[in-house]
Amino acid sequence: MVWIFLYFALFLVVHLVAKQFKRPGAARLFQLIACFVLLFGFFGFRDLTVLNDTSHYYGFYYEKAHIHSYIIEPITTFHLTDKFEYGFQILIHILIQQVSKHPYTIVILSSLIITIAELWVIDKYAKDIAKVCFYMLIASLLFTHYCIIRQAFALIFFYIAFGYLEQEKIRKYLLLVLLASLFHYSALFLFALPLIAHIKPSKRNAVIAVGTALFTAVFLFEILSLLGLRDHPYYQNAVQKGTLSLIGIVDLIFICIILSICFIAHKWNRHSTISPLYFWICITALCISMVAPVIYPISRINEFFWPFIIFQLLRCMNPSAMRLPDAEKKGKNSSLLCIMVVSLFAIKLIAINTIRPEWLHINNYQFYDFSKMHHDYNLYPQE
Repeated sequence: MVWIFLYFALFLVVHLVAKQFKRPGAARLFQLIACFVLLFGFFGFRDLTVLNDTSHYYGFYYEKAHIHSYIIEPITTFHLTDKFEYGFQILIHILIQQVSKHPYTIVILSSLIITIAELWVIDKYAKDIAKVCFYMLIASLLFTHYCIIRQAFALIFFYIAFGYLEQEKIRKYLLLVLLASLFHYSALFLFALPLIAHIKPSKRNAVIAVGTALFTAVFLFEILSLLGLRDHPYYQNAVQKGTLSLIGIVDLIFICIILSICFIAHKWNRHSTISPLYFWICITALCISMVAPVIYPISRINEFFWPFIIFQLLRCMNPSAMRLPDAEKKGKNSSLLCIMVVSLFAIKLIAINTIRPEWLHINNYQFYDFSKMHHDYNLYPQE
């Protein structure tokens, strides 16, 4: 873990060095290049043992690259047994047939695309690019994004779509969300976001939403039974488990704390603003987290919301880091709040890697060895 935190510190070093530039454009370019090198170098060349889904995507690619019929069939062919969304299957076809049959292709290419997308959206909403990267890393967001490759591609479409939603260009938003759902089904929930965002932000409506989520969490199994979903694997797994999800409880506690800090910072710093869209993103993420301890896979929806929650948190407690009309103002007790948030993120990350290291697989980081002829990990031996 020490090496991981030293890696995080490099982004703060980039932030401090960028402050020495007199021209804002030069500082921005320096941060973009430095953060790209740090992120892509770390995640793009990681070993199969780093991040818990890396070997699964690697193994799937390896298997398909060695099936002759898969190599010659049309790229639009869909295999129901693969249990992956159609858009992702088309991508794998294209990569195997047109780019490379080497299984590490999916790791390095996805890392390149995710790195560019993350830096694009951070640059769009933030001034201090390296600082926001630091927050997203220590909050484990970027670790998760590089891990869940299919949903990360869906998230990229949502990043673009979100800008259209802010401009109320709903048709373009819905089209991009449709494309996102071709890579991960959780994106289907995003079709409801324009409707949710048009609800008037108020304490009363927030209480109704949270109350509805609590009711849903308590009676979720009964509701799913009435909908005829008792045979769904998620339902069956949750029933067989018989207890609440530990990670779901942790996520619920954590999001409650983060949103509370965001609320306190907003009250202290009256110049910070919360748009109706961001207000409902925070409330919706809280509601989903309330249901997640019962059936944890529903929490995957929050992967779309967490980056924007972080952006709103920074707007409230450290507005000078973000792109705002009043960005030159410094938030009240900004340093104290930043220390609190970083400490909470660090404690959560340390706890996960101490108690449940299998959730991330970052304790023993190492680079992929391209010189090795054999890479044996999990179910995917190579020769």
